[in-house]
Amino acid sequence: MDNQGNGNTELFALIVDDDDVDRERLARMLERSSRSIHVVEATSQAEALELIRGPAPHFDIVFLDFGLEDGDGRDLVPTIHGEIDPDCPIIAVTGFADELVAAASIKSGMSEFLTKRSLSPERVAASVEEAIAWRSCRQELRRTEEELTHRSLHDPLTDLPNRTLFFDRLGQNCARAKRSGDPFAVVMVDLDRFKEINDTFGHAAGDAVLTTIGRRLRANLREVDTVARLGGDEFALLLQNVSTDDAAMTMAKKLAALIEQPIVHEGRALHVGCSIGIALCPQFGLSPAGLVSVADDAMYEAKRGTDTAVVARRSGQRRINLFDRSGLLEELEEALIDGSLQWHWQPKIDMRDSRVLGFEALVRWRDPRGNDVPADHLIQTVEQSPLLEDFTYHSLDRVLEQFAALQGALGHATICINISARMLERSGFVDKVTECIARHGVDPLRVTLELTETALIANPGQAKRVIEQLQDRQVGLSIDDFGAGFTSFGYLREFAVSEIKIDRSYIRRFAESRFDQSLVNSLVVLCESLGIPLVAEGVEDARTRDLLVSLGCHAGQGYGICRPMPYDDVRHWIERWNGLQSAA
Repeated sequence: MDNQGNGNTELFALIVDDDDVDRERLARMLERSSRSIHVVEATSQAEALELIRGPAPHFDIVFLDFGLEDGDGRDLVPTIHGEIDPDCPIIAVTGFADELVAAASIKSGMSEFLTKRSLSPERVAASVEEAIAWRSCRQELRRTEEELTHRSLHDPLTDLPNRTLFFDRLGQNCARAKRSGDPFAVVMVDLDRFKEINDTFGHAAGDAVLTTIGRRLRANLREVDTVARLGGDEFALLLQNVSTDDAAMTMAKKLAALIEQPIVHEGRALHVGCSIGIALCPQFGLSPAGLVSVADDAMYEAKRGTDTAVVARRSGQRRINLFDRSGLLEELEEALIDGSLQWHWQPKIDMRDSRVLGFEALVRWRDPRGNDVPADHLIQTVEQSPLLEDFTYHSLDRVLEQFAALQGALGHATICINISARMLERSGFVDKVTECIARHGVDPLRVTLELTETALIANPGQAKRVIEQLQDRQVGLSIDDFGAGFTSFGYLREFAVSEIKIDRSYIRRFAESRFDQSLVNSLVVLCESLGIPLVAEGVEDARTRDLLVSLGCHAGQGYGICRPMPYDDVRHWIERWNGLQSAA
């Protein structure tokens, strides 16, 4: 039962104390409270355990003495939180008056520490109110975190698993197949004629198509299967216990029939087709990236040909490498040698007074044929290649060289450089970073390395050690895309981060979404309590900017402030920007 927040609702309190006089004294004080409180008493640790685990009423608050005859009352804390409620307030009521004991009690999970000498009806009543408020705050934060976690792992339009959750489940499937040989199929689905519907009837019609197809697929698959939306009109599926080409093709035909059924939107029947590619595990190995690559290529083969679905076959099929399909790595290696990579700088400002706080350096590359390589594809390619270290240290060297040449004109602005989480595992990484900073004569306090949130969770122990080493060298760490991965507010307390960047997907809907506003407000409060600056990414308009400032999020970057600009334009931009602010 949840009794919090209603002064007229009866609360259930458990007192654990082996001293009859002290126990009865506290019980009388509780009964004199303005709240209706039903008191249950335990005279020992064993009796308390029996009440906690038995068919007793749910306890809304526990008063706990330490010096029990059959053990230390503090040993009950994990059981109380595990059996009753992780947010159940536990108030220490003890004869100890030591500050270190009090601090240790709070750290162990208790909400308040009272000495028996200080007890009075007023003090006990105030403790009850504070405990119920504490519990309410904790539960609200937990609900927000659960909602945020769900949203970070699911597509906001269809509520299907997103790319992050899909690859997590695919990795689990590969690990299970490696142990037990359980077969499964990776299916890539791309819609045909979807762009025509979007262009002709508008995005609302396109959204209706995506949500309807997502609902159909989910309703017709087994619970053990997974259907995800990777983005745009691309879906991916994991089908368990599919081991043969024939079984895979049978499933593909059923999927195609579901997708091709007409979709009624605003009295109009919309028709889409699909192209399907399938890769079987373990026939095509146990690598998540490799299986997706094979299925993706099979899907494009279907799109180019006359078949709706293609099951990948080894015979006559070329060896596929997801990240090196057209010699991209060889060309990138040449680019590192000849220095043809470029960096665009995007400013981060204080949205209250437009003061420039820093810049983020973003890599850009045009291949030898004159094509702009998408930044996400470039980064994905590098992260899965032997070029990762060369690319990382080349980027650090070039960006710090650029910053050193400009730092006199930038005031106190900092520079932020993106790095891969895989670099945290490389020996000597911290030493090489600090050596590069020193070589260019840059103050380490003005340098921030940026990691995505999910990078911290992949290997938290190693990440924490490296981050602490960077902090010792005065190099800051920014957490990018906060809320896009396996978000946990607890991680903010564990890692010595110097900045949190909330993911742009929340800012994009910010002005219209009360949840996103509530989320930002919660993050502002939490980050302020931890002394961590919060930055909003993807600030596109003045309305969003003003609303963020009103909620206490003061730092921002985005197209509504300034698009990323070539490095050569930064000096002129900063002079013009400062001039405009001075004139204003």
